[in-house]
Amino acid sequence: MGAASPVAGIKPAILNTGSGPVRVACAMSVPRLGFQDHVFCWPRGLLPYGISPVRLEGAFWGQMLERVMDEIVQCNDQPGEPPLWILTMDYDTIFGQNDLPKLLTYATASDFDVVAAVQMKRRSDEPLFSMTGEEGQRMTEVSRDYFILNNIVPVNTAHFGFTLIRADALKKVPHPWFLGVPDKDGKWGPERTDDDIYWWGKAREHGVKSGVCTRVIVGHAEVHFKWPDENMKGLLQHPGDYWDKGGNPPEAAWK
Repeated sequence: MGAASPVAGIKPAILNTGSGPVRVACAMSVPRLGFQDHVFCWPRGLLPYGISPVRLEGAFWGQMLERVMDEIVQCNDQPGEPPLWILTMDYDTIFGQNDLPKLLTYATASDFDVVAAVQMKRRSDEPLFSMTGEEGQRMTEVSRDYFILNNIVPVNTAHFGFTLIRADALKKVPHPWFLGVPDKDGKWGPERTDDDIYWWGKAREHGVKSGVCTRVIVGHAEVHFKWPDENMKGLLQHPGDYWDKGGNPPEAAWK
């Protein structure tokens, strides 16, 4: 017996934009446990627009997300209906009540197929997207004015934390959409290709135009350990730093 359809009984919401009505569905890949801040965040940001996330739970992030997105497209591919957009969302994304309509407004008015909100990496001060210069090199610094003057900037890679994708663009990309690829030695070191990075390269190869909307920002939930410092004030430590130090608090912690 096959597994029940995750999208059974869930129809995309119809939202009006300055570019006309569109349909919006939300796809998620989730683990068994999650962040409570997100659990109480998404209903406030999606339910007022008639959107309920469709999710699959499992250890294999890429497989779950691909299955959900593919089924949403297959089950809602009716001619004559408004264009379908899929919002992908991670279980650690934090966003506001107006972020979806803002992102949708900019995305539908553009020629981009994929539009992500601005989100930051964990354990880093870098945003979760990469850009390429005129000569094909990865850009490591971009002027603030460039982001101010452009509602959407083209990117090579982004994220799926809060990202709108045209369903018609997905149809142009053959499966698999997400695939982990080891390095040239068959190992999973720094030169590997993760599932999500595989998507951005494959999408680009098949003419999918991706961008990040500089007008919409979302949070990235992250756990930190809080220690007393040398003055009995709070001192934050990232879990990665704790384990890198062999399971020890920061040097500046109270001794």
